[in-house]
Amino acid sequence: MPIQTNSFPSELTLPSPAKVNLMLSVHGQRADGFHALTSLVVALEFGDTLTIRAGGSRDVLHCSDPAVPLGPENLLLKAAAAFRSRLGRAEYFEFNLNKRIPMGAGLGGGSGNAAVALRGMNQLAGEPFSNAVLCELAAELGSDCAFFIEGRAAWMRGRGEVIEPVAAEVAERLRGTRVVLFRPNFGVETAGAYGRLVAGAPGSYEPEAAGVARMQHFIESGTLADVLFNSFEGPVGSKYLAISTLLAQLRAAGVECLMSGSGSCCFALLEENCAHVSQIEKIVRDAWGEAVFWVETSIC
Repeated sequence: MPIQTNSFPSELTLPSPAKVNLMLSVHGQRADGFHALTSLVVALEFGDTLTIRAGGSRDVLHCSDPAVPLGPENLLLKAAAAFRSRLGRAEYFEFNLNKRIPMGAGLGGGSGNAAVALRGMNQLAGEPFSNAVLCELAAELGSDCAFFIEGRAAWMRGRGEVIEPVAAEVAERLRGTRVVLFRPNFGVETAGAYGRLVAGAPGSYEPEAAGVARMQHFIESGTLADVLFNSFEGPVGSKYLAISTLLAQLRAAGVECLMSGSGSCCFALLEENCAHVSQIEKIVRDAWGEAVFWVETSIC
């Protein structure tokens, strides 16, 4: 009889979804310099696509967006270096990234690419690591990277590395919820957004108890509007008035909306029949111009 051998693929193509923070409550700066937070995070059907090939003598990254840096400062290539270091052998990969998530949007594009790269490399290498180990590696790369290892709707705590999937009934309630994403023609650097939080302390922070109470109220009520909150919206909106002005206009029109992450992308929840989506789009394009980034998607 022939000897049975394990067969692992040499190439994978994986979705790298965007995320939105339905709630992002930042509580203050920790002793290690990071910020403590409580957040409700969901992945979206919309996102990038990453193809990974094993082999070669160095890591190589190709990207459809010429603005994306292709050097060692890219979080995806940092993920490859971290994976190889933990693996303890010289495994290299070629990455082809079809980039649709805009940079500096607060949609977790870079973090998601890095986490999906970890998952893909692990599969190509014969799955030497558990998801728990991949989450450890992801957490070392960035505060919200660990979420994308599984990508399930989750409560995020600590500095973002503590991931607790929501209860099954809550996940089912969220799944399929229609959202529209819209972003002006500028991004917001995460470091700058956190800097504005620090500058506005203590008023820019929310007590952890308040974030937890909002979370609990949402679980009991089941109404998404009860959980929508973002600590960054005030500090970032005070600098980028185009964001705060548009969100105020949409809310005056009865639209449930929020800035995602540290900005600049915002999102609005769509009603069941989506009859008012054209109204939302008109308000957004009147405010930010025809060049606005605009995507209709849903929670996956």
